[in-house]
Amino acid sequence: MRKTLIALAVLGLSAGFAHAQSNVTIYGVVDGGYVKETGTDLAMGANNESRIGFRGSEDLGGGLKATFQLEQRLSIANGINTGRENSNNNMYDFLNLGSTDWKGAANIGLAGNFGQVRFGRVDNLGIESYRKIDPFNHYSVGAALVATGNVLYAEQLSNTVRYDSPNWSGFSFGLSWTLANNDNEGNLNQVGLPYSQIGNHGWNINLQYDNGPLLLMGNYWRLADSNNSDAWNLGAAYKFGDVRISLGYQDSELDILDIIPGFDARIKQRDAILGLQWDIGPGQLNASVNYGKAKMDNNSYSEKAFKYSVGYTYNLSKRTAIYGIASYLDSDDELIGAMYSMGGTPRSSHTAFQLGMTHKF
Repeated sequence: MRKTLIALAVLGLSAGFAHAQSNVTIYGVVDGGYVKETGTDLAMGANNESRIGFRGSEDLGGGLKATFQLEQRLSIANGINTGRENSNNNMYDFLNLGSTDWKGAANIGLAGNFGQVRFGRVDNLGIESYRKIDPFNHYSVGAALVATGNVLYAEQLSNTVRYDSPNWSGFSFGLSWTLANNDNEGNLNQVGLPYSQIGNHGWNINLQYDNGPLLLMGNYWRLADSNNSDAWNLGAAYKFGDVRISLGYQDSELDILDIIPGFDARIKQRDAILGLQWDIGPGQLNASVNYGKAKMDNNSYSEKAFKYSVGYTYNLSKRTAIYGIASYLDSDDELIGAMYSMGGTPRSSHTAFQLGMTHKF
């Protein structure tokens, strides 16, 4: 009897310790293949950024949970970090004067009936939701023009607090606030520019309805440390059986008047996409038509580009797939062609092909 009581006590303590521990999920993507674009050599590339991440939570009781996420992104071709230098979403990184070692998410927060709050490095609400409109999810040679050439594109935001509301029958909203790198005490920030020229915090708002076959969204965000640089987009999608049609439009403006010596300009971009996703057999056919226009006020430059993409993903299993993608970019001139192409080659037209394999765990 005594041994039974001792055993029950040990089991009770173990259960208590297990309850106090965090539930941690290890996840990731391994993706690799080959890419060939006009004006560039054959190279290894990816349809989805390879990554490894850790996501966890701890039950604090009363419906409240502590959460965290740590994610590193890399190229399996050479093992180096991947990600855009402007992923901090401020002028400091836009000017390529800094780098981020941890390219994915890195945050801690709380979640409950009120929604979720996270602090640190988080996904950009405006990109996270809008990429659902792109059949290629903003990756590969088929990616939307807004992902390959928009000057305000940033998948992650550093120094940010983000709030996500609960989901009310498909309706939800999100808010985020990004701290500036400079201050208003008369000191110069990391780019050597006074607060009066470049000083501002960044913020982001997302409104979304995602229920059944219908998806509707709207986003607005402002670039930190950038004077008046901002962007907004609208998107919609509807699924008819095995076919999903999507449509999106984004308007953005990078205001760099008097910020970069000798380069007084306001860069305005208009990007639109019409997408198709069709479930065929064990895979999916993806296609899109993109329109992009860039205008620079300093020299009245205003040109446009069209991009046509098609691809097929064949699912070998729930976690493993192979894919083939092709795209054609037709631009008014070499400058806008270089802006919107994957390789940045100054040509008015680009043809690109990609073959590869993805495994998710």
